[in-house]
Amino acid sequence: MPRDVADDVVWFLRLDERQIDGVRLLAAHGRLSNRTAPMLKSALDALGTAQGGGLVLDLAGIDYISSAGLRAVEHASQHLRAAGGMLVVCGLQAPVRVAFALAGLESQVVIEPSGEVAAARVRDGRGAKG
Repeated sequence: MPRDVADDVVWFLRLDERQIDGVRLLAAHGRLSNRTAPMLKSALDALGTAQGGGLVLDLAGIDYISSAGLRAVEHASQHLRAAGGMLVVCGLQAPVRVAFALAGLESQVVIEPSGEVAAARVRDGRGAKG
């Protein structure tokens, strides 16, 4: 019986939380798919509610993002902005950056190259989009 190659793909997501100069950073590793996006959304909702102010989402460890993952990021950005804070995304690999561009999120979400620059942006509170 032939097997679908997709059956061999491992869809995992690991989330690590840390601080950079007093700013909370959530680093994601793996793939953001329909299966794993709810985990990211829950973590972003919890951190956004607890932190207030701002949050950095480091996606350097993500090599794939589905529409569900994009919606989770968009939801977190809107939620934080409504509460007077901001979400800054950093570390986008080329395929993820393309997905952000195609979904129109580059104009709605603040994107920086690194966690350090993103944390400085949150601390300064400058450049909120939307």
